[in-house]
Amino acid sequence: MIEKPESDPMLEVLHDLSHQFSVLEETSINERFHLEIENQQETLRKFLKSENPFTEKQLALRYAKKELDKKISTIESLEQDFHHFRALANQTSSRIDEDFWLSEFNNLKNIPKIEVLAQKFNTRRNKGAEKKIRNHQEELLICRTLLLQQWNKLLDTQYSKWEIEEIQKFRQKLWNELKEWLEILQKLADTLEDLSIEPGLLFDLSKDNFSLSNLDQLKRWVEYISNDKGVKELCDMLGRLRRAENTQRQELVKNFLTVTEYVPDINSREEIIGVYLGKDIEHALPQEIALLADDETSILFDMKLVEGRLMCFEMEGMQKSSYKVEEEHLTEVEEEEKLGPIIICVDTSGSMEGSPETIAKAVTLFMATRAIAQKRNCLLINFSTGIETLDLSGQIGLSKVIEFLQRSFHGGTDVGPALTHAIKVMNDENFLNSDLLIISDFIMASLPDSLQKKITKAKENNNQFYSLSIGDMFLSEKLNKIFDNEWVYNPNSASIHSIHKIVNEI
Repeated sequence: MIEKPESDPMLEVLHDLSHQFSVLEETSINERFHLEIENQQETLRKFLKSENPFTEKQLALRYAKKELDKKISTIESLEQDFHHFRALANQTSSRIDEDFWLSEFNNLKNIPKIEVLAQKFNTRRNKGAEKKIRNHQEELLICRTLLLQQWNKLLDTQYSKWEIEEIQKFRQKLWNELKEWLEILQKLADTLEDLSIEPGLLFDLSKDNFSLSNLDQLKRWVEYISNDKGVKELCDMLGRLRRAENTQRQELVKNFLTVTEYVPDINSREEIIGVYLGKDIEHALPQEIALLADDETSILFDMKLVEGRLMCFEMEGMQKSSYKVEEEHLTEVEEEEKLGPIIICVDTSGSMEGSPETIAKAVTLFMATRAIAQKRNCLLINFSTGIETLDLSGQIGLSKVIEFLQRSFHGGTDVGPALTHAIKVMNDENFLNSDLLIISDFIMASLPDSLQKKITKAKENNNQFYSLSIGDMFLSEKLNKIFDNEWVYNPNSASIHSIHKIVNEI
């Protein structure tokens, strides 16, 4: 009944936002964006169907049209149709000419003795009665046809008006939600780009059911990174915990050389290379052509031509030919060894509550992203008095990372279980030669001697240990000794200090 608008409002949303946010060029985000558009289109269709205020009137009109198709039209059906028509007009505050239709109904009711004529028509043939009854029925059909046309026009107009209003409200609501989502992702993508990280490596939204409304925490982390130069510098610096070493090796390299030479081409007539017997007049020797100068010798020329015994120049040309020759030789190749895995331990105890915890988790998020960009296996460990872990080495979606980082214990601080688990993981094949980073305020007790011995042994196996202290607290001398490098970040001054063994690669 209602024609769909030529332009899809959801596609208009897509078109408008695509020109504003370059982050939509990222395949996974674009796919997630299109999926959300499709889901919202289905939601809109269901809403328009379930909340349609004109459903009853549309069904009544459809039924009346079926009766009219069957040539059914009575005073009672006209009055019922007009009842629906007038109710629709009152519902939508529309004006209709009630007097005209009531007058028409009265005229049709007052045609005299139709019943009597019908009775006579049934008992004996009466042409006059038959004609009057037929005219009356035609007038009823015409009146009902006109009434249904007016009813249909008003219903279409009012439904279209309601539908457009609802679509516009729905479109604006969707536009606002998607715009907020894309603004955060764009800011996040720009920040990742500043840190030389490919956004799609971690934020592959097609891998999980990431809610567009669950953006508050992500927004806070992004703002810390983008607005605080100190945190941005910290992320960039910590992202290079260990520089890959360059090694030399010999490699057998195959080269292909192009060799060019000239070979005879019998199809080319460029140079004379000899004489042959034939019948090619154009190549005949001059003395053969001279036979034509005399009538007597011309007969000899004709005979030699017929027999193919004319002496002719044999000619050929040279053709350029190229082919490739494969050569092998040894060469020195410098290659960068693959960076090792990274283990990040994040303090979520009560002493970290507030800004330190937010900064720690923002740094963790970007450290994990950089690890994935560098194709390094990565393990996250939340610790307080207990631990929770998340292995990012496989394919994992953004929502799981955010859900993990949102967890907080808010109890005491005990880094021992986190270090014990990390050292155990370092013996796994996927986490050999790991870089371990602890992010904490380091308001904690010293480590037991047994754990320090395990750390020393792990360092002997080419694992490295780093610490980032959030605040102005410095590690105790005993705790300080276990780290290859220690950084202190003061949120108040946005300053970073490297306290212990400043390494060249940082």
